Amino acid sequence: MAPVPSDIASRLPAGLVARMADDADLERMVEFENRFANAARWESPAGVRAFFRTNPQPDRLAIVVERHGEIVGQGTVSDGGMWASPDGSWRGGIRVAPEWRGHGIAKALLALLEEHARGRGAKRFMTSIRGNEPEGLAFATAQGYAEFHRRFDAYIDVATFDPSRFDDPDEIARRAGVRLLSYGELARARAGDLETMQRTLIAMFWEVRRDVPSPAPMPKEPPPFEQARRMFFEGPGMDAAATIVALRGDTPVGMTANMVKENGVAYTNFTGVVRAERGKGLALAMKLRALRDLRERGVRLFGTTNDEANAAMRGINARLGYVPDAPTIMMAKQLS
Repeated sequence: MAPVPSDIASRLPAGLVARMADDADLERMVEFENRFANAARWESPAGVRAFFRTNPQPDRLAIVVERHGEIVGQGTVSDGGMWASPDGSWRGGIRVAPEWRGHGIAKALLALLEEHARGRGAKRFMTSIRGNEPEGLAFATAQGYAEFHRRFDAYIDVATFDPSRFDDPDEIARRAGVRLLSYGELARARAGDLETMQRTLIAMFWEVRRDVPSPAPMPKEPPPFEQARRMFFEGPGMDAAATIVALRGDTPVGMTANMVKENGVAYTNFTGVVRAERGKGLALAMKLRALRDLRERGVRLFGTTNDEANAAMRGINARLGYVPDAPTIMMAKQLS
């Protein structure tokens, strides 16, 4: 349990203790953040643990502020590990319990996080502020951060979704000359050579993801295959039945990758189609297939997040009936 620099202790209210978080704190930190999360952003402690096993981040710094052993504030910053951006952007965040705001905790945490990132070569510190938390926006602005990007969480009530308003998703795909399979179906069909298909899907994701507006550039190359396979196909971050792949022949040309969390909410991690196949309704068809599966399983809510500039995907979700939440405001500060 590593101590933090002594100067932060002098800046905290009496009775509070700050320290570097250790591995055993991970689940507690997730649960603290979940107290303030919306439905789509709620995270499974076990899922986060699996994520960090797959994506170790040796330069990540996490700090907890406690009172009588209970977390009242925390802050983290990291280069992202396998998702590290080539432009030197690091991402961090701070959360302080409402009853302890206004006591200088966030400012003290931020100074340490910025110092840590700057000392490891970070060029820019990015953070996100929820649109329904104006005090967070005011704090970030006062610390020299400026808005540069917006994202929107949106939700659809699965039980009340009416699929009769749309053509059958498999028929939409057939008209485009492709077919839809769940990842589970595809894995069974390709059991004898699943690795080749997984490599193809990862390469397709990397190609398509580059076209999606994002706060920072993606790494130029995907991670080593074994690491990518654990991340994309073997952890709790992908539901095999609700993840839908579009194939032209045996070649994947689109995918919607979805997960189902323990809180009964499904969430889309990614939906995309290769450039040559866009404009044929495939993204809509894949979403409809996923909705059909989730409805049959009794999943209550289906969430997604889209960048403000991604008009095409936001338009599809609007047609389906997704209701957007307050925006997530991305803010940044140059460190060098």
